[in-house]
Amino acid sequence: MSSESESMIIDPIPVEGQDFSPFGEVISLETTPRLPIDLYSGRNAVHGPVVLESDETPEFILFRVGHRGGEIRYLERHGGMTQTFIPLGGDPFVCVVAAPDAPLVDGFPDPDHVRAFSVPGNVCVNLRRGTWHEPPFPTKDGQMFLISSQPSVTRGLQTSPDQDGEVHLMDVDKRNTRHRTGRVLTVRMP
Repeated sequence: MSSESESMIIDPIPVEGQDFSPFGEVISLETTPRLPIDLYSGRNAVHGPVVLESDETPEFILFRVGHRGGEIRYLERHGGMTQTFIPLGGDPFVCVVAAPDAPLVDGFPDPDHVRAFSVPGNVCVNLRRGTWHEPPFPTKDGQMFLISSQPSVTRGLQTSPDQDGEVHLMDVDKRNTRHRTGRVLTVRMP
């Protein structure tokens, strides 16, 4: 394990479909195929489909997030579902991820494989099953998101962390960055 004085800063890049594909899908007018649905004389455009996978009944949680700086405190994953981050209000956000098959060092995704993406406020992301992630990093205090979930994720996130500050219950595998790596990982916020 590295000493706690070590730190690593990750610079976000603009989210684009191909760059984001190891982690999930970008849902936008530019990246999501337009469907040949025209019931209103060309006034509406329908894009999709984007598939929400869930081993249980899917649900949504409303998430209001305050500024928390750029420290990546945890990475978590859910094997029983895809997870969609839907920004409300049109404000951009930063999405921090590591691929489901990222190499693990001391049980944590290798920091060299952690990526950050700047996501416009009119774009959503749908994370693949098992994609390591932090909840969205807001660019505005009190920013709102609609996030897909399932009962074993929602209930798991309501449990108390263990002695290492982690949660490993139900469909929540939430690992503490400092505990696992001895480093401070930070995303550079716009």
